[in-house]
Amino acid sequence: MAAPKTLKPVTIGVIVNGSKPGARDVLYQLIEFSQGHANLRLIFEKRTAALIRRGGGLSEVELAKKSDLLLVAGGDGSLIDVVDSVFPSQVPILGVNIGSLGFLTAVSETEVDKILPHVAARDLLLSPRLVLETIFHHANGKNERIACALNDIVVARATASRLARIRVEIGDYLVTEYVCDGLIVSTPTGSTAYSLAAGGPILSPDADSIVLTPICPHTLTNRALVVGTDQVIRIRVVRQSGVPAPAVQFDGRAGGNLRTHEWLEIKPAKAKVQLAYLPHSDFYRVLRQKLKWSGASV
Repeated sequence: MAAPKTLKPVTIGVIVNGSKPGARDVLYQLIEFSQGHANLRLIFEKRTAALIRRGGGLSEVELAKKSDLLLVAGGDGSLIDVVDSVFPSQVPILGVNIGSLGFLTAVSETEVDKILPHVAARDLLLSPRLVLETIFHHANGKNERIACALNDIVVARATASRLARIRVEIGDYLVTEYVCDGLIVSTPTGSTAYSLAAGGPILSPDADSIVLTPICPHTLTNRALVVGTDQVIRIRVVRQSGVPAPAVQFDGRAGGNLRTHEWLEIKPAKAKVQLAYLPHSDFYRVLRQKLKWSGASV
């Protein structure tokens, strides 16, 4: 009789958004499963440990260094926050959706039991995701590096009544000057987020492309533009009398204002983010489910 297969040890770093209903239920499911699998070791982020009254919680950065896998329970926003904290760590990140839409997460909170055996067996599909790195060139001569935007970078007008005028260059070439409410620079991962809501296209997660999507452009022929990743994108604001400097956001995080004589220099980061999914996961099935695509009536 063959000896039972011995599974390699797996350390799972657990991060749960405690503000989500059902967060504790997911935690207790993980703990119960790990107790029946000797090769699984759970370690917890500080606030997550506090939810179940355990000491010894770690920061997200420390957790990434000591884990074989990060399991993040929350919504897409929770996962993006973790990515921002731990990047450029290459530890795989698996999302459990306790939120609403959940394009980035691997399973819902009701399906945790489906993925845990795959975690124990180290049988997961890794999906490398392109992220954007930005150098913010300030008017005082200082340069600020924003290392990671997994979803998008947004430049948006600061007042409700005046349109922004945003100049975009790619490599040595002028693309155009958009007169609009704002501009979204999106990764393939972010193409199902704000860019999609603004009329942009959906890109496959493995596409080597970036999307420029104007928000409510004054010129109706200004449409979303899909560009390659081999040239730097530069974004400037054209001076307009009485118009405040547009605000900049990186994955929803405030990044200050883009003033005249300042510019953003955007390019793909050298490192990618490793998202983990069930084996045979299908991005297009997720699209059909999340966007309620039903096809033609037969």
